[in-house]
Amino acid sequence: MQKRGIYVSIGGVSLVVISFAVAMSLVSSTGFPDSEFALSDMMEGMFDDVSDRVQIEPGETGIFSFDASSGVDSVFWGIQIMDFQAGDSVSISISNIYGDDIGTFESDQPALFETMKIEQADIYSFHVKNTGARPINTMMMFTKNPETSEKFSDPNSPLVKTLVPLAVSGILMMVGIIAIIIGVIIIIIDYRKKSSRFT
Repeated sequence: MQKRGIYVSIGGVSLVVISFAVAMSLVSSTGFPDSEFALSDMMEGMFDDVSDRVQIEPGETGIFSFDASSGVDSVFWGIQIMDFQAGDSVSISISNIYGDDIGTFESDQPALFETMKIEQADIYSFHVKNTGARPINTMMMFTKNPETSEKFSDPNSPLVKTLVPLAVSGILMMVGIIAIIIGVIIIIIDYRKKSSRFT
């Protein structure tokens, strides 16, 4: 019996195990609790401003502010639902001090990140509405001028040290799962070929 399918499957399992081990080692090294860990802690030093954790009831709105009144051409902003569960969702609407609508974003994921061009110096308000069915704890993060910030280009930055390895780990896991599936398919094909020889 040909063993190529078994070898492919074993290789896939190995990739999954390696990727899982890398992800767990990165997360455990941050010292996070099992739940409600903050991305701002994982990427310590990446953000110029991190809000307090704010609990928002269903249908209610929490307001976060960012001061772009001086020397800010763009802002990299993000929101995290700290205690995310399936079904949680938020709607984020941005306005300036005059109440002008700058943009609206919807998210049903644990975190959302966007970059916003600052057209004029101002203080911007981020209105976060809880569109889910239960109370959520939220936090917002802001970085000024991400295009020129060393925080995004420094090879020793938390972004490179943490997020990039996690992304690579995720890719390895997907490749491993695909390899396992391909290996199983090859095993089935080889088994059927072998069985057909004896019929």
